[in-house]
Amino acid sequence: MLYALQTLPGLGTLAWREAETALAAGTSARGPKLVGIKAVPGRNDMVLLAHDSGPRPLLRLRASEDVFAVAARGFRVAPDERGLRQIYAAVRHSEDVAPALDAWRRAVGSRQQGGSFRVVTRSVGRQAFLRRDVGRAVADAVRDGWPGNWRPVEDDADLEIWATLVEQELVCAVRLSDASMRQRSKARHLPASLRPALAAAMVALTEPAPDDVFLDPMAGAGTILLERAAAGPFAEIHGGDINGEALAAMRENLRGVKGRVFTSRWDARTLPFEDSSIDKVAVNLPFGRQIGDQAQLPELYRGVLAEISRVLRPGGRLVALTGDARTLETARQSTARALRPGTRHRVIVLGQPAMICEYTRQ
Repeated sequence: MLYALQTLPGLGTLAWREAETALAAGTSARGPKLVGIKAVPGRNDMVLLAHDSGPRPLLRLRASEDVFAVAARGFRVAPDERGLRQIYAAVRHSEDVAPALDAWRRAVGSRQQGGSFRVVTRSVGRQAFLRRDVGRAVADAVRDGWPGNWRPVEDDADLEIWATLVEQELVCAVRLSDASMRQRSKARHLPASLRPALAAAMVALTEPAPDDVFLDPMAGAGTILLERAAAGPFAEIHGGDINGEALAAMRENLRGVKGRVFTSRWDARTLPFEDSSIDKVAVNLPFGRQIGDQAQLPELYRGVLAEISRVLRPGGRLVALTGDARTLETARQSTARALRPGTRHRVIVLGQPAMICEYTRQ
């Protein structure tokens, strides 16, 4: 069965890494197989994978925001009116429609053989036809050829079908997840809060271990802390922020987390920890609209990195998100040379280019 995972731009490789690890640990006779990672420019990354053990394990992934069962694919779609006929034929006659609908029923716990549906269409490339024409071709194919009695509606549909046309390739997929996978359950949000999938990817890069003493020194509403708690056992989790409103939101969001979780109001440039007392750190460093005066960034980054380097044990890991990697590297060379740079991952955050940077404390 072919599935599609949808995640934030730039996170496709990390989403696949999580899926490969999680699904290989399940009960399937063989692990998942990567079919491809496709970028939908300005929208998201799409990970296509083959997996034989049903949709439930996919819905538990955290670095992905949505899960789909692929119902049809089209290749070499013509950019003119012929392309619409190709799309109609591919969606109507695909042999993957019945398995995709079965996966949808299993995911949502339904026995429906028909009902209402809506088509969400995305089109990238130079086509002579419009995006709504693609949606109409897909809707006509579903109504005319899919098993069951399906009727198109504008909103509140039983079945949601996403048709993505990137240049000459079409992926038509049935959505298995709902909004809770993308948004998770947080009591309070702040304007600059990370998307949970991005926070989960950052936590995974810290290589979580059961004896971790984990720190987010600029935790905001606590999204990274929540994802670390969800990633598995830990010894301690520490989070703090200089902003009182952020600290209140953090504490409210962490209220149901079990274990040794500590929150404090502090300045990340003067952390209340002994030298080499922290195992793992993940932090979303302010950038872009998060900080009013860009001239403050170099000094802020130097102070924060110096403290992280001080409290992080030798061999400990830091994962930092920033929109200004050059300023971050300058700060590291100035005050935190003990942090050895590792892999960098380009992502898009709120429409802005950003970088996830990995470090190991020497």
